[in-house]
Order: sequence, then C-alpha cells, then structure tokens
Amino acid sequence: MIKNLKDYFETLFIGNADGETSQENTVELATAVLLIEIGLADDHFHQEERDTVKNVLTEHYKLSNEKIEELIGLAENEVDHAVSLHEFTKLLNNSLSMASKINIIESLWHVAYADAVLDKYEEYYIRKIADLLYISHTDYIKSKLKAAS
Repeated sequence: MIKNLKDYFETLFIGNADGETSQENTVELATAVLLIEIGLADDHFHQEERDTVKNVLTEHYKLSNEKIEELIGLAENEVDHAVSLHEFTKLLNNSLSMASKINIIESLWHVAYADAVLDKYEEYYIRKIADLLYISHTDYIKSKLKAAS
C-alpha cells in the first residue's frame, strides 16, 4: 500500500513521460478523499456508499476499475492521515470551475444518501466542504434536492 501511494504521488508531482505534472490526478485524488470523508462521516462506510463513490469516480473521470480501486485505497489512507479538508478543497478551488465544484457537492450528497440515511455529520461535512469551495447556499440546496430526487 505504501509503495502504491508513493508511486501515485511520484506520478502526480514528478510528472508523466513528457515531463508534465498531472493536475488531473491530484483533482481525482482530492475528489475521492472528499467522497470517502462523507462515507465515513457516520463512522460506517457502507457498501452502498462505497459503490456510489466508485460510480461517481468512474462517471466523472472515466477510469478503469483497477484505477478506481487504487484511487479509493489511496483516498482512504489520506482520510486516515489528513488533519483537515482544507488542502483538498484548496486544490479543487485552484483547479476547477464553479460548475465542477457544484457537481462535486452533488456527488457528496449522492454518497450521503446512498445508505438511505442522511446522518447529521454527513450533512455537516457537506456544508463545510461547500463553504470551503465557495459554493453559494442556493447551489448547496439545489444540489441537495437534486441528489435526493
């Protein structure tokens, strides 16, 4: 696991074969960390939540099952060691458009609703993440309602 994390981050920060850094990979990891954080907010990462995280990552980033599993493993490790969500939301703020950030908030709601129980901690973390991503209250509520339907 440590080797996979090291290899992944070397790819992220050292770059690809052309010498370019892969910003997309860091966005993928930051998104995965936030999704997993919501799945773990109620202290139980249910299979329905895990499946929703996989589906969101597959839909948004068009990754293979193997890459998705690797990304989820790395994200779970990051969640265990992260002090705050700020480093992840900062990266997303610097990399994504407002529409993409709203899409992430909607995805967080999908994870929260996946087990059919919206826990107060899930809602709290999504609100906190929305604030860190500078999402308006209107867009926060719209994304919640869209995910709930």
